[in-house]
Amino acid sequence: MGYLHTLALYPAARTVVTAQSLRMWLKTLGQRPRVHHETAYDGRPILLLALYEKGGLRPDVTRLLRAARGQGLYVLAVNTLRLTDPAATRDLIDCYIERPNFGRDFGSYKTGFLHLFARGWQGTCPRLLMLNDSIYFSQERMPAFLRDMMAPEAEVLGGTENFEIEYHLGSFCIAMAGRILAHPQFRAYWRGYRLTDVRPVVIRRGEMGLSKALKRCVADPRGFAALYGAARYLRALQQDDSLIDVTLTRARTSDLTGWKRVSPENIRTALQGRFLAPVNTLSKQVEKHDIQLDARLEELNRRMFVKDRETLLGYLRKNLDDGAQADEAILMEAIRSELGHAFLEGSQIHQNAAILLHMGMPLVKLDGLYRGMFNLFDIRNITAALTVDEQQELTALLVERPYGNDTLTGWRRAAFNRGLI
Repeated sequence: MGYLHTLALYPAARTVVTAQSLRMWLKTLGQRPRVHHETAYDGRPILLLALYEKGGLRPDVTRLLRAARGQGLYVLAVNTLRLTDPAATRDLIDCYIERPNFGRDFGSYKTGFLHLFARGWQGTCPRLLMLNDSIYFSQERMPAFLRDMMAPEAEVLGGTENFEIEYHLGSFCIAMAGRILAHPQFRAYWRGYRLTDVRPVVIRRGEMGLSKALKRCVADPRGFAALYGAARYLRALQQDDSLIDVTLTRARTSDLTGWKRVSPENIRTALQGRFLAPVNTLSKQVEKHDIQLDARLEELNRRMFVKDRETLLGYLRKNLDDGAQADEAILMEAIRSELGHAFLEGSQIHQNAAILLHMGMPLVKLDGLYRGMFNLFDIRNITAALTVDEQQELTALLVERPYGNDTLTGWRRAAFNRGLI
């Protein structure tokens, strides 16, 4: 019924969303961004922060800005909404701009980059980090994360990767070298970027389009990378068996998306198919009582609680044909392989939120519950790594946007299910 509802209402939903975007474009036509205050730029690395903050800054955003101050970054912030007292941000933000509410986060990025180009800062800026506040910023891990993102080794360094539709860096967090800022193709991308509020167009033209532009600008393809990418996770799995335990206990459990999830049964099936040949013995003859016994054993196996690699190894030995003879090295490699396959699905920050926090990344996407990527059990796993105060802050921010398919109705539900909003 849900599929048919979406299919029937999708044309109307697409029309409404496109009309709303056109209405906002007309409403903001002729309006210009307003620079509330600006400190002279002195050649420091820059943090370009796209905000959607009304009245005052979120506590975690304030802590991010303090960490940026501690790292000596020049902060250029572009807000789509309005702060009650913009002057109060002078101690945290060097250049604060408010702009018309059209174009989503890429509208703020464009405003920031065009301001930077107009001032000629790309000629002296050694490195820039672009962030937006669609993510929650955890304080404890932030200083080390900023240092790693601003290290000069990689020309373009994303916080995480995204394998959905086509490979690209998550545009909520990308750092780039000064030569990228000054590259003619990079400047041409931003000058030619056309604003829209239609989400799929922003993803295609903005998020994926930006990655394509950055790839054209790097001098070496290896200079386009992600700090917390799949390669880092796979290396860590080989070096630290405790990460297997973390993945088994904290991997995403929501079944509202089609992305692969970590499952002991998937690991068993992979081993059964790759390494174990069927054995033709009298004990394996298919008889009625054998089928009934197999069914009872299968039911018992489904109830086995797997909480770490030791219980997982026990589960595999119990459920594999000739499992007692299975080589432990092969079992461990199969476990790592299946965990790696699950890690590689979709958007990394959604798929692996709790795992990435454990590894040191201080960012959590705030639309996780709304998009169906997280459930309440996932939120518990994610927030477990945070302080009590941050647990409460992040949980409140996540649950104020419940799963869209449960809360939206009519054309809005159809638009949500097709990714239009």
